[in-house]
Amino acid sequence: MLRLRRQIPLLAGALLHAALLVTLFCWAPEPRHLVQAPLLYAIIVLWGTGSALNKTSISILLGMLYEDKERQDFIFTIYHWWQAVAIFTVYLWSGLPMKAKLSIMLLTLAVAVGTYLWMEHKLAQHVTYRLPRIPRPRHKMRGYRYLEEDDSDETGSEGDGGKDDSDDHPAEATNEDEQPKDDEDQLG
Repeated sequence: MLRLRRQIPLLAGALLHAALLVTLFCWAPEPRHLVQAPLLYAIIVLWGTGSALNKTSISILLGMLYEDKERQDFIFTIYHWWQAVAIFTVYLWSGLPMKAKLSIMLLTLAVAVGTYLWMEHKLAQHVTYRLPRIPRPRHKMRGYRYLEEDDSDETGSEGDGGKDDSDDHPAEATNEDEQPKDDEDQLG
């Protein structure tokens, strides 16, 4: 199995986006010129690859930093909210010249990579980080995540018929029929 450090995919996606932004800064495709279509499609594919690397890595990073399920719900909500704000902002600046848009995107990317590297440096030094305080809801929570007190989304997910396995451990199999079989026995 291929295992990469968490910095590699995120920084690779950022580097790919930076290279594409500089490319688009220097080259402007001519409208309705089919000769440039393969290069334009290559840029689109590479942009999608960079976005996939970045979004996946950010989701993994947020999941690692915020292990509590309630905190994850809150953090991912804020993450997606900021994505929506960014999309709305891009919609608002549609009247700006293309080089101004590319400059803003490149500057934002540089700031994001700088702050990410600063955070990784602090984590490498084992500096304890402060988790933001999550406001408690004022209403009674209802829904699939809040049916029970703790880990309601995990209860019953393994097909145990709704049995809560918070601190109970199943008895170890002592009978030979109950123990797992080797791969060779199961296959044939």
